Amino acid sequence: MSLTKRALPAFFLVFLALFALRLGYGFVAEPNGEELKSYSYGSGSDSFDFELSRKNYAGQKGAKSVLGAIPTGVDQRFEKVAALGLASAEFEADDAKLRVIAESAKALIQHEQAFGLTGDRQLQLALGVPPESFDAVIEDIRAIGRLTGFQVNKLDKTNEYRALLAQQGSLRKSRDNLVALKSRDADLAALIALETRILELETEIQTLGVSVGEFDSEFEFVTIKLTLIETPAALLRDWSLITRS
Repeated sequence: MSLTKRALPAFFLVFLALFALRLGYGFVAEPNGEELKSYSYGSGSDSFDFELSRKNYAGQKGAKSVLGAIPTGVDQRFEKVAALGLASAEFEADDAKLRVIAESAKALIQHEQAFGLTGDRQLQLALGVPPESFDAVIEDIRAIGRLTGFQVNKLDKTNEYRALLAQQGSLRKSRDNLVALKSRDADLAALIALETRILELETEIQTLGVSVGEFDSEFEFVTIKLTLIETPAALLRDWSLITRS
């Protein structure tokens, strides 16, 4: 038997070993079933956060207030806002799930805006949520679709609330003092000026009352803002043996 014939089996075995190593590496490095990214998300909070004109405030009991005019049961006021970004290949189904979560938590939909056409839709929702349900609702929402962004901000609004109460009390005192002056003798021009100023104070008091009312709402809420973005279904790698070879 010549040297070439004796070497052929050895070369064939080496070839088979290298071929097997190549296939094995391919399956390990790029396995079938691995998700291929066919879409991309924006980055940063601007990609999923949005402005909301409606403000929600919640209260909690703290140390007794040293200001007698402020009820001790509402010493502390805060604003708590969560912003979430979600991507979904099942847009309508996930939209329905979000609404079920909101209804179950007795949340109010305070803002809703939809954009885009089928295949490239986007939904913005702002929910007013009872403070005790905040964490649970967020966990339920995070289980929907694919989370692309998440942040929570909590701001202490106690001083702002107390300043509004103090300003409101000062205006009421000024109004009452001016009303008392109306009973005194005065010329017509002075009475007209007095009445005009009283009306101005009444307007200021009512405007402040709206702001104070936001803090004093009977139903306290915190805010969850979420943006649901429709994305294509994920593509899965499925290479045949011939392709890998």
